[in-house]
Order: sequence, then C-alpha cells, then structure tokens
Amino acid sequence: MVERLLEIIERSLRKCPWLEKQSIETLLEALASEIEEVAEAVKKNDLANLEEEIGDLIYDALLVAAVAQRDYGIDLESAIQKVVEKISHRKPWLFWEEKISLEEAEKIWKERKKKI
Repeated sequence: MVERLLEIIERSLRKCPWLEKQSIETLLEALASEIEEVAEAVKKNDLANLEEEIGDLIYDALLVAAVAQRDYGIDLESAIQKVVEKISHRKPWLFWEEKISLEEAEKIWKERKKKI
C-alpha cells in the first residue's frame, strides 16, 4: 500500500492543478491541522477516526516530502536513509537479542544523540 500511496502522490505532482500551486509552507499548514486531528481522536479515544487521521497525516507528510523534492531537489529515499541511520545509531538495542530497561534505553539514547 505504501507504494500505491507514493504512486498517487507522484501522479498528483504531475496532474493535480491544486498541488501545482502549493509550497512547503502551505502544505505545512495542512500537516499541522492533521496533527491536531490525530491528537483530538486520541483524546476522544475514537479509534476508527484515529486510523483515518493517521492515514491523512502520513499522506500530508509525504506530500511535504514530494514538494520538497520538486522545489528543492530533496530526495525522499535519501531522507529515509538518513532517518534509518539516525534511529539505528540512537537505538542500537533494537537489534540486540536481550531487552533493556527504560532507564538503559534513555541513557544510550542521550549519549548517542550527543555524538551526532
């Protein structure tokens, strides 16, 4: 499904007159609104709506990335690679056999975050 969503976004960039006129700034407003809607669904414990709003949030975040690529040459694959490397560095325990405590995780996170 992620590939299908990326295909829809790519088509939107080529064929949607509304998206043609959008900038990162205007899309950030929509993204902020979706974050508020996710928060509201959580507060109300409205799980059906939460699922929908999370989908909308993902869509808007990917639209921001697509427009950043269109307008500034930002590469989505490169951005994803960077966050994978960052999280892998900061959370090495994800790849360990044993589980660690919250305190240990926070200590490692803070130490590793200082390094990069």
